[in-house]
Amino acid sequence: MPKFIAKSYLTHKGNIVQPGNEIELTEAQAKRLGEKVEPVGAEGTQQPSNAEKKGLDKEAEFKKLTADEQKQIISDLGGDLNELSNEDKRVAFYLENQQ
Repeated sequence: MPKFIAKSYLTHKGNIVQPGNEIELTEAQAKRLGEKVEPVGAEGTQQPSNAEKKGLDKEAEFKKLTADEQKQIISDLGGDLNELSNEDKRVAFYLENQQ
């Protein structure tokens, strides 16, 4: 069966499929879903590489830390805590400077 990328939340075989996830559908199913799915390999759709997935995992792990824990790591990496006062800035700095 052809593979498609969900562009919105769907239910498939009793499971919830989040946007961006790959699912196998018949052409008839895909036609019924219309713009809610897109064929794999269509322009603009690309699954994240393993390196990108690892980066996302590290970002998620860093975001789970408390602000004080994040600040300690940023300080250890040589970051200026005055400039990196909000979480988005700390996350960006961490991802750029992690080892």
